[in-house]
Parts: sequence; structure tokens; C-alpha cells
Amino acid sequence: MSAGWLTVRSWAGVRQIDVFRREQDNSPLPDTSAPKNFHVLARCRVELPPGQYTLRISADDYYHLWLDGAWLGQGPAPAYHDRYYYQEYPVEGGRTATLAVHLYYQGLVNRVWNSGDGRFGLWAELTGADGTPLPLERDWRYQICPAYSGEVIGYDTQFLEDFDSRLWPEGWEQPEFDDSGWDRLVPAEWADYRLSPQPTANLWRGRVESVSSRPVPGGVLLDFGRERVGTLHAAVRGRAGQQLTLRFGEELDGGRVRFEMRCNCRYEETWTLAEGASTLHQFDYKAFRYVELLGLDAPGVTLEECWVWERHYPMDEGLCALSCPQDQLEDIFRICKNAVRCGSQEAYLDCPSREKGQYLGDAVITARAQVWLTGDVTLLRKCIRDFMTSGRVAPSLLAVAPGSLMQEIADFSLLFPALPLTDYDFTGDRDFLRECYPAVEGIVRYFARYQRSDGLLENVSHGWNLVDWPENLRDGYDFPLTRPVVGEGCHNVINALWYACLLMKERMERALALPQAEEAQRVGAAFVQAFWRPEQLLFADSETSAHCSLHANLYPACFGLTPEGGADAYEALLREPGRVCGVFPMYFALRGLGRLGKGDALYSLLTRTDGYGWRNMLAEGATACFEAWGKEQKWNTSLCHPWAAGAIPLIIEELAGLRPDRSTAEGFRFDPRLPDKLRDFTLQAPFQGRLLRVEAKGGRAALSVLPRREKGE
Repeated sequence: MSAGWLTVRSWAGVRQIDVFRREQDNSPLPDTSAPKNFHVLARCRVELPPGQYTLRISADDYYHLWLDGAWLGQGPAPAYHDRYYYQEYPVEGGRTATLAVHLYYQGLVNRVWNSGDGRFGLWAELTGADGTPLPLERDWRYQICPAYSGEVIGYDTQFLEDFDSRLWPEGWEQPEFDDSGWDRLVPAEWADYRLSPQPTANLWRGRVESVSSRPVPGGVLLDFGRERVGTLHAAVRGRAGQQLTLRFGEELDGGRVRFEMRCNCRYEETWTLAEGASTLHQFDYKAFRYVELLGLDAPGVTLEECWVWERHYPMDEGLCALSCPQDQLEDIFRICKNAVRCGSQEAYLDCPSREKGQYLGDAVITARAQVWLTGDVTLLRKCIRDFMTSGRVAPSLLAVAPGSLMQEIADFSLLFPALPLTDYDFTGDRDFLRECYPAVEGIVRYFARYQRSDGLLENVSHGWNLVDWPENLRDGYDFPLTRPVVGEGCHNVINALWYACLLMKERMERALALPQAEEAQRVGAAFVQAFWRPEQLLFADSETSAHCSLHANLYPACFGLTPEGGADAYEALLREPGRVCGVFPMYFALRGLGRLGKGDALYSLLTRTDGYGWRNMLAEGATACFEAWGKEQKWNTSLCHPWAAGAIPLIIEELAGLRPDRSTAEGFRFDPRLPDKLRDFTLQAPFQGRLLRVEAKGGRAALSVLPRREKGE
């Protein structure tokens, strides 16, 4: 479906290129001759006879869409051009319909979009109830919009939007706007897309007013109540050329917005006013809670309105909820839920600020939480297919997908089977599991080239060996984790995850009634032989090391490698003062406690009050869980990072005891492990069209299975 793609006339000389280069390859990309930060406004009028129509639309990189002046939607979800998405919207006939599309080509090679490749265009068609298409190629007019400028921030993530209202054609999206002087879009002769329907829902978009405001020198500070992801909009009256300063931040510093954010984004922009009324039109989203508008003290300047268009993947807030004030458990759940809400956009973002990318390892945790919160696996399945599609670039799968940046993290590749198994846990769908199995086989084949005779891996050098991030949370892990090439030898974490990958592959094979290689048992035995230190009852970091870090023990505990007699030593290791790990591996560490029957320790560490738990985030003012346990524990801490949302599945599965289990008729089992001291615990979660409700007092828990009600009932 490449026919029908349109672009601007100046794009005829732009070159389309392959942007993928390994991290250690510093050779320059070919010049596409394409502009960067390129905004185009396009309009189309079409006569529609009476009836119902479907608008199908796509754009590269992204669009905002209006129908007859009313907001319709945005998209598409980022994707590779050979599996590119279009979206659908219902349209009522019997009128002259005006479509207005704000198109954007970013032009940067990053984790956000598949940009920088010289592909920029629009595709749209209308179909009647009988499926007959009404091509729109000849009807589009456009104008290049120079109203936006600004520098690059984050990890080449986005352009700041210094906005000039004098260069914005106000009312251009309205039907009565005169576009007779605009040029016409032309066929994109180079178009090489393979289009398919976007498998996920369109983003939710809602207007959010500030919960409070107060004056600051020169302007006003607005508080939107919690971490939000979206765009700021405002209406101001003033004189042409007057300038306002916009500052966004996740926190305050001395009572003012900290716009030079910890996460390496400097959220400060300039708004230049037109004569009379001006409206701010921001395109790309930011992550923030607070906003300052400065310059309102200039003569004749009046702020009339200011609001945020918040955006995220649809989430019915009432489906999954926890009531339990004790030990701030409810508050931990709340900040994790908000991070998942903010980070679930058209993909599972590692953070919606600095990177805006979907990382495989992060998604293992975020997806588990998001499926519990929504009862929906649609976004998860898109995520899985995104990573499977990246196999054409890297056989072991990319660490971040989609996007135009090629990054490989060995730890994350080995965790990939957890994603299709999460889908299987919640759906029991063997057909989808079978679709995913070849990608898991491919990962195993790729890593097998590093195997030595006993089955363990050494010198895994094609990608980053992460272990934990940042480095200061690695608990002194005793192996050279240099980049881009890891030190030579055989170390623990990559082999624990290799065992886990083989174990999960064999679980898939059992579910699919496929022959099992039974390699996991051999590798597990070799792992214990190489790393177990019986005198300490713990695993060491490498074959030659006597140091037993948290990281060397948490994955073995999680995946069942800890020998008999090692449970107490593992608990003591986690409880030992000064022994710390990051929020990502802590999810697996606490899973390990649950597996070893250490429910009280799990609860104690989940609700710990020192500097290395979720309650420390709350003490530091979190409204979404952080990238690290505290703001100062990383040099560029994101204050909204869903990879720290592992408390949600831990509370639901390990404490409340609701565990998916395909061997049961109900698809789950109920095995609560709530501590006796816990009072007034109530949890509700969706599961396969039902609502599971756990109520407990004094450690006594009861389960109710209720029919799921649709939103609004």
C-alpha cells in the first residue's frame, strides 16, 4: 500500500537512507539533504454524499488531525517503514468535509521515531460503507510553517519549540480558512512503505487545568497536580513582538520551576506574540508537573487561558486500584500507576522526557504492570512485534525499538521471552505464543556462539552487558563491564539471564507441545558449579571472584537456581546495610524472595524506609516513580520512569497472591502472602474479562470474582 503517499514539492531531491549503525560505528551517515524540525500544515476539502465513511490516514514522522476544525486525533505509532501503521476514524457524510493535518518531520536519529531517514509524507483515503475508496491525492494543499524553532534537548530526543505567533496562520484548521494561495502536495515517488492497520487504540487526550497558581516575579507559576505528559496551550493578548518565557519542570527549586531538569532536558522556550490575541500551539510532548509563564508584567500583556492537553494510552482508572494506607503501600502503588500511565504512550517508554524510547528490559516490567492495570494486552502485543521486527537489524533484537537508533543490550535480549510469556499468562493464546517462538529461537542461536563446552557464555561482546545502571548501584560487581566491548571472561549476570532465557524458551515449548532441547538444566548445573560459593552460601560475580554482589544472586533466586540452604543467606544479603541495587533489578530481587518463600522479607523491603526503596521516592515528593531510588543517586535522574513500577505486579502477585496460571481452569490461582500486621487491604484488578477483588484484615484474605463492568456503568 505505498501508492497514494504525498509529500511537499521540495522533497523531490531528498535521499532516503538506512540509518542503522552499531553503537561503536562512528562513520557518518549519508546526507539526505532533508531539513530538520520541519513543520507543514496541510488541508483537504472533499464532498461526501450522505452515509458513513472511514478515514484512513498515516504520516511520517507524525501528524495532528482536525476535521471541520474539531480535534480528531494524532499518530501514527512509531514503526519501521516496511511495517508502517495507519489509523482509522469514522466520518459522517452529507457535507463538505475539511481535513486539516499538522505534519512533522523531526530528522534526528534517536529512540523516538524512525526519523533521519529522509522519509516524510502523508497518506490518506476515505472509504464508504461498501469499502469503496475515495482517493484524496489531488485535493491536498499545504504551507511550510516557520513558526517553530529551537535547539535539541535530551538524547537528541526533541527540539524545543520556540513559537512565533506572527508566523502562525491562525484558524487554518477551520473550514472557512482561505488556502487558495497554498501549494499542492505532490506524489512521493520514493515511497516504499508497507502499510498495515495500527493494532493499538488511539491515544487518550484530555484537557487538564492547573490545580493551583501563584505569582512569581514577572509572571505566574502553575501546578498541574502530578507528573503529566502532554503539551501546554495558552491564550494571551499583547503586542506584536512581545516575548514570553515558558519554563517546565518536574519539581521546584527554591519555590521556582527547575527547568534545567535532572534528566538532561532544559525545558525553557520563548513565545513571541502577534498583535492582539495569540494562542500557543505546542506540537511535541514533554513530561512535567509545573509551568512558569514569564513576561506577563509587560505593558498590555494579559493571560486569558492556560491548560495542558494531556496524552497517554487509554487507561480506565477504576479497573485496578489498591486501598491500603499502612506503610504507604497505597502511595507506592499510586506513583507506580502514574508512571505507567505517563510512560504508556504509543509504546512503553523508558521515560517520556530524556529518551522517549521503548526499551526491551524496561518493557518487561512496565508491560506486566500495564496489563494488570488495564486488563488489555494490545499495547503489549505491539511492543512484542516491534522488537521481533527489529530482528532484521539485529538477530538478537535491538534494545530499543522502534526508532532509528541501533542499540544492543545483551541483558535485555535475553529477557525478551518474558514478554510473550506475559501475554500467554494473561490470555492463554497459544497462536500468538507460536508467532513469537521463532524470535526466541533466534536469540538463543545468536547467543550460542558465545557458549563454551559446559554451556556457559563468555566474552559476550556484541552489546552492552548492563548488569545495572547507573554504575554506582552495581553493589561493587566484580567484573569489567567496559563499553562498547565487555571485559574478557565468564561473569554471573549474563549467564543467569542466559539460563533464564533457556528456561523461558522451554516453558514456551511445553505450552506449544514442541520438542524441548532441555539445555536449561545443563546450563543451570554449570552455573552453580562456576559461581556458587558454599562457604558464603551465595553466588560470586565471576568465575575468578570471591565477591558476592546482590546482582550475582538476585537473578538466580528469581529463576530458581539458588541451591537448598541458600534462602536465608540471600535474605540476609538483601537486608545487609549498604548493599544496594537499582530499581530495575530490585523487581527480580523481590521476585526471588517470593520464590524462596520469604514473603515477610519481600514486604519489608518493598516498604523499606531507607534511601533505597519506593518510600524514599515518596519522601522526595514523587508523583511518579523515579529512575533511581532518590534524585541524587544518578547524575541525570528521570523523575518519571516506569521501569520502577515493578511494585504493582509485586503487590498483586506476591502479596495479594493473584498469579496467572494456565494450568488452572480459572487461568489464575489465589495464594495470598499478606503479612499478619496488614490491616484494611483491598485490591481490585482486571483479569480475562473479570474483576478479581481481594479483601484482607489482619492477614486474613478473601477473594471475590466479579463480572467486569465497562467504563461508565
